[in-house]
Amino acid sequence: MDCLKTTRLAQALGAPFEIKQVKRSWLPSIAHRQLTNLRSIFQSQASESLRYIRDSDISDGLPRLAIASSDATLPALLELKQLTRDQVTAVFLGLPDTKLSTIDVLVLSRLDQMRLRALGPARANLENSINTLLPLSGATTQSKPPPLPSANHKRDIAVCVGSGIEPAGFQLLGEDIDTLADGLLRVVRSDPVRLLLSDRMHKSIRSMVETRLIKRLEAPFVDSQGSRHNGVDLQVIDYAKPNQPCPETVLASATHVVATADDIPSVSLGVSLGKPVYVSGEERTLRILRNYYRVLDTENLVRRFYPKGSRYSYMLAADIAGQIDEFSAIRDHEPWAAYDAQGDIDSVAAFIHERYKLLSS
Repeated sequence: MDCLKTTRLAQALGAPFEIKQVKRSWLPSIAHRQLTNLRSIFQSQASESLRYIRDSDISDGLPRLAIASSDATLPALLELKQLTRDQVTAVFLGLPDTKLSTIDVLVLSRLDQMRLRALGPARANLENSINTLLPLSGATTQSKPPPLPSANHKRDIAVCVGSGIEPAGFQLLGEDIDTLADGLLRVVRSDPVRLLLSDRMHKSIRSMVETRLIKRLEAPFVDSQGSRHNGVDLQVIDYAKPNQPCPETVLASATHVVATADDIPSVSLGVSLGKPVYVSGEERTLRILRNYYRVLDTENLVRRFYPKGSRYSYMLAADIAGQIDEFSAIRDHEPWAAYDAQGDIDSVAAFIHERYKLLSS
């Protein structure tokens, strides 16, 4: 998912680009970033074993612009700035764990803005930042990939489970996984379900997902219409393992996307692809994250995952004037809104061009 958004942004910039895999240091990335900051102060060079950038990566010259989008690639971005004595324009997608003025262009989502605003108004108004409602995913309805091959089912459900923790206000607990399993068994009949597990998922969360979600979905069950099934038609896609299909391709094949409240990247990806996105566990979000989901709900981009018949779908059919959304049977919903993800990419690319001209002059 990180590669998708950086690649699509590079394409929008209209210049030749290369994708580089950073060399892994034996140091944790946070310790490596601190060392890089210290080296920039004392103008010292790192030994080969402590470098993220290989000599072969820059043998054909240093880039004019570099884009990174994760904690794992941030140290490499900082190294490039040090090697070029700040001649490279550094772009970071998200809120980096470093001094914000170190990065030339910050691409911040509304959630990132909310986090900064909590630290003080001055932190939320940065001249080197451009803001988007959703984190940049790289996916758009125009660039939608061909769907995965499947039988002609009326519904194809993608279920995304994140790392387990979103610092803005959510931690995935066993009860959340149980609620997700209960809800899925209320809406799934013979529909195929693809379960996407984050590569950043904590071991304890992974264990609960295997025992309390996957095993329940694979066990025989009776659906909401009274039909018996030998188990859900389930495909588990674990991104901690190699050779998994691209998340964009999986979600492009889905008719419905259900994501846990900690999985912001999947929420953004699903909305950018024009899919109906339902958030599981939103009722337990706190502080900044709760306010952020309230914004997305108000914009009609996401809905809470409250399937018909679940403990939270307390409204009766007589109370809902329109057609009941089986995945979110809690109220009359406004029609789903379309999100202009391509507009975000174009705006960010234009801002980077302007910053590059300013910094190069």
